[in-house]
Amino acid sequence: MPSSSVPFDYSADGFAVRDDVTSIHRVSWEKIARAGSHWTGPQRVEIARQARAARAARNDPPWSRDALPGAEGRLPETAVEAARTIGADAHRIDRAWAESMIEALGDAAYVELGSIVVTVSALDAFAEALGRGHEPLPDAIEDGTPDGARLEAAVDIGAYVPMADPFPGPNVGRALSLVPEANTLFFSNVMAMYGGPSGSFFDLKWDGPLSRPQAELLAARVSALNECFY
Repeated sequence: MPSSSVPFDYSADGFAVRDDVTSIHRVSWEKIARAGSHWTGPQRVEIARQARAARAARNDPPWSRDALPGAEGRLPETAVEAARTIGADAHRIDRAWAESMIEALGDAAYVELGSIVVTVSALDAFAEALGRGHEPLPDAIEDGTPDGARLEAAVDIGAYVPMADPFPGPNVGRALSLVPEANTLFFSNVMAMYGGPSGSFFDLKWDGPLSRPQAELLAARVSALNECFY
């Protein structure tokens, strides 16, 4: 566990993590704790908790995961299933499954839930790569009401959910664009951890410890291990 009460205090644990990465990790935790566009602060933190617990048990067969925590009424059961499946069982996600989740939750709520899950998973994987314990989840902010925001100009491009169109980048860069806050939550981390200070996720090349081809090779391998269908 981190040795400091300050969230993501990497330096206290002896890790020389760039300031921009540390900063966006802390901002992400603050955002997850507060009401978003379609989920309250307590619900968002519970989504994160369910996803983290499922991901920790991802190497166990689904029928032996009885120890996963219950949501205790904080989330509908469909949301619990969605958080756990996105966090641990990506191979189960197909159009039929996604459509059943969207029908129950709504497309924008589904997108926001997904953004929380993938953000927490990315930060947990970062901690694991450092050999550091997972950051304790933030305390939920009880005040605040979801604002219902969604990108009204989003269109059906044949994906599971509507997306921004046109979009100046790859489909993975607009996968969460139906809910702008959700897209920002996840891709602010992508920009910091993937592109780095000398380049953007959307740049073809950058200067840094890894070249763009090297980064893409690592990304492709990680995506394959994580069963990313992109």
